[in-house]
Amino acid sequence: MAFLIPAWPLAAQDASDEQRQLGRVEAAVDRGLEYLAGHQEPDGSFPTGVSGKPNTGVSALCLLAFMGRGHAPERGPYRETVGRTINFLLKSRQENGLVVLPGGNSHGPMYEHALATLGLIEASGWLVEPEVRAACQQAIDLIVQAQNKEGGWRYQPQPNDADLSVTVMQVVALRAALNARLKVPTETLDRAVEYVKRCAKPEGGFAYQPGQGVKNAQSAAGALCLQLLGHHDDPAVAKALTSLQGKKYEHGMDQYFHYMNYYAMQAHFQAGEEQWAAWHPRVRSLLLESQNADGSWPGWHEEKINGRAKCYSTAMATMALEVYMHYLPAYQR
Repeated sequence: MAFLIPAWPLAAQDASDEQRQLGRVEAAVDRGLEYLAGHQEPDGSFPTGVSGKPNTGVSALCLLAFMGRGHAPERGPYRETVGRTINFLLKSRQENGLVVLPGGNSHGPMYEHALATLGLIEASGWLVEPEVRAACQQAIDLIVQAQNKEGGWRYQPQPNDADLSVTVMQVVALRAALNARLKVPTETLDRAVEYVKRCAKPEGGFAYQPGQGVKNAQSAAGALCLQLLGHHDDPAVAKALTSLQGKKYEHGMDQYFHYMNYYAMQAHFQAGEEQWAAWHPRVRSLLLESQNADGSWPGWHEEKINGRAKCYSTAMATMALEVYMHYLPAYQR
């Protein structure tokens, strides 16, 4: 693997310090992936923390974590790990294209579906099998059909109400589909922009749903949504990032820390040098210092996991650090 490089030119002293930090990032990511590989189920899935049961969402996050380090389906030390997870996702598809285990334990199948779609699309760049691309297009078609009249998405694959938390995952999947040259209606993207903007607050930040108060996780999600949809210069983006930078974060401060930071790292990176420099050093330190000795990262529900695998929190923390590596299109400008 190529050694990490800073995103921008640095003075000699600063560059040396940055290289040391990035070396720590590489080591932490590799320990995290080793932990995940050790907790993969024989069918290619990964367990959730609280229930211990697999779902396609957490499994897709783990797949993305491996690919975010450059591990491909058909090469490298984790090729079998990656291949098993891809097969698990493909076998989990329902007739309508929903990539969720039939009778699964999720209350929000569109969360799982969007993550699984993203994972399959990113994997399709390394695979030549037509069925993988066909599965990706069918999954995207379902996302398009599930968009509600306001332009957003909700837990179920029906166009009823919407929230920004579910919407951001669909937007990321749709953007990946565009990168992969799959068919995505322009109208779908335009309506998504309208919904996201309705969630923006004049004082800065985004709400879970229009008319509600600012939420940290949604501020990160809303900013990234607009960036991925081509609205990098929208004032709501800079306001949201500034609002996030003014918060004090302690690992596990709430149940949405990893979710928030997954999007915040990407959004700050997309925003450019000044915004990136205001965010990544302190969050990087937080992640490096909070990694467990076994390579995992703690989650907010540590006391509820009761010894079960920490695959969700570990995958999310690993992917946040992988923004430095730029292997996946999502981690590139």
